[in-house]
Amino acid sequence: MKKGFFGCAFLFLFFFVMIIAIFLAIELPEINLSIDETGKSKYEIITDSLTNEKIINSSFSWRFMDNNLRRRKYDLSFRLLEKDVKRAMDHIEQISEMSYRELGVDFGTRSPDPVLEARIVWGEVYRRVYSNSIPQMKSIFEGFNKIFEEENLGSKDRVIFVVTFIQNIPYDRPGGVLDLFPPIGTLAYRFGDCDSKALLLYVILEKMNVDCAMLWSYKYKHAMLGVSISRGGHYKSIKGKKYYFLETTYPGWHIGDLPPEFKNKRFWFIDEIDSEENVCSDEDEELNRPNEEESVRESRPSPANP
Repeated sequence: MKKGFFGCAFLFLFFFVMIIAIFLAIELPEINLSIDETGKSKYEIITDSLTNEKIINSSFSWRFMDNNLRRRKYDLSFRLLEKDVKRAMDHIEQISEMSYRELGVDFGTRSPDPVLEARIVWGEVYRRVYSNSIPQMKSIFEGFNKIFEEENLGSKDRVIFVVTFIQNIPYDRPGGVLDLFPPIGTLAYRFGDCDSKALLLYVILEKMNVDCAMLWSYKYKHAMLGVSISRGGHYKSIKGKKYYFLETTYPGWHIGDLPPEFKNKRFWFIDEIDSEENVCSDEDEELNRPNEEESVRESRPSPANP
């Protein structure tokens, strides 16, 4: 009897071990127990509530993570007055038809050096576009402030919120004589190039009390924004203030980042286009000029992705 009992027990144990071995040998599906905390917010910014006005609807979507690591997808829609967009686009056309004298630029009787021309003329163009855009952007500013309050964003998160929004606007060139959009035009057409997007960010951040400057390069045929925020990284100085480079064309760039193909800061102009003073270069810095081979590059290359 004992022998039979132990024999059955042994067989039972043997089969139990075999079943466990087979079970462990089977590749079990991976079980993800993490919780997706990604939220979604929808906002609409309306520039005018008048029903008899023609409206341009413009929508954007992007993801943003704040300092508390709260990750959220935002859907932001703008209802822009068509007449405001048209006026802004007409203003760009008017600037493109101005003579140097009408722009307030005087090179005398001699043909201007191309580098000097790019420095002075484009500084004046950006200044005029910036100042003309302020009234058109009033409701945009108010709309962003409401979002900041509802989302309970701190000062740093507010800046990064706007930066990531504009970086996620698709990159493309506007075309035309100046190849430039006014800020409200970038919102209306839902795309923009380097200086168009930089100008849009400029007017919004200045309204948020973030000191900005425009950065552009004749050699690199590119434009970026400069922000006077205490950060590490690359910067240009003007009137004793440091402005850190900020790439607006694509997502992924941080304040102070400078794409390696644009790394020589001596080839960058800087101008506080919201200031009445016209200063377009580093203090006490000699302007370098590219060689002829570099100067015939395509007028506005797309910057590299980060």
